[in-house]
Amino acid sequence: MSEEFFERKAVFISWCIEEYAAVRGQNGQDVANYFAAHDVLDFLSKHYEILHTQGRGSILEAIADFIKTGENR
Repeated sequence: MSEEFFERKAVFISWCIEEYAAVRGQNGQDVANYFAAHDVLDFLSKHYEILHTQGRGSILEAIADFIKTGENR
């Protein structure tokens, strides 16, 4: 895959971190650490092609569902 694809994916994941942090009233670094510890970053990377076509609410809901259902455990 191209470098451009990886850059777009990285930007998307960064956006997810910042949006999730904003909604939860947390800072981006804490959310990034939490996402890393709970495999959310892998989830976002694995499902990038579908998720990046969704709206903000749907993306944040997918993240919350992933965390809640324990798919990452």
